[in-house]
Amino acid sequence: MSCAALARRAAAIACLLSIACGMPAHAAEDPAKPELPKYEVSGFRDARFGMTEPEVRAAVSKDFGVKPADIKANPNATEGTILLIVRVDSLDPGPGPATLTYIFGHKSKKLIQVNVAWGEDTPNNPPDANAIIGAGTRLERYFEGFSWRKDATRVGVPIGENTVVLFSGEDDKKGAVRLVVDGIKYQLNQEGKQTTSPDPKRAPKLVINYIADRANPDIAKIEPGKF
Repeated sequence: MSCAALARRAAAIACLLSIACGMPAHAAEDPAKPELPKYEVSGFRDARFGMTEPEVRAAVSKDFGVKPADIKANPNATEGTILLIVRVDSLDPGPGPATLTYIFGHKSKKLIQVNVAWGEDTPNNPPDANAIIGAGTRLERYFEGFSWRKDATRVGVPIGENTVVLFSGEDDKKGAVRLVVDGIKYQLNQEGKQTTSPDPKRAPKLVINYIADRANPDIAKIEPGKF
């Protein structure tokens, strides 16, 4: 049974995600099938990498109908970047409100990354784990419907006790996408052995990262020899 099918089954019967460890996406593609369209990571909706802050603000207002006052700016002191954060009441396929974070580079001051998250700011009303897993499965299937750089896609990679990279892919240029689910319980099938993660201690969350330059992000760095 595929990872997607297992996840769908898990979502239907329990708050448990079943995965096979770190399997490549499209591991057994049928050469007779039509070629998949290539995915180019260029931003999110009308907000495109390389845009300035005013341009992104205008794009976000157009995409989601939010008022300028609803778009909050915050600095990230660690990375030397500026974040524009907006919350929307709903964003399909995720359950409930979503938080969108637009990140501007340290030197360029232009858009370098977009994060889309469900369940990030709802401590008093966390989303249902089944709904989070179901939304993650739908998004995983969506991204797997495209062609990516050869040998640069993965599905079902645990990176913590209750955290799994459902999908990661790199385009033929510099971009990358990561789909991560956190705060869930999962079963790991590896080399014929099945293990189950501990019960999560935090609310479930689903996050997509759209990254402009996966190898050289425009963040603050200490130059060699400075200390």
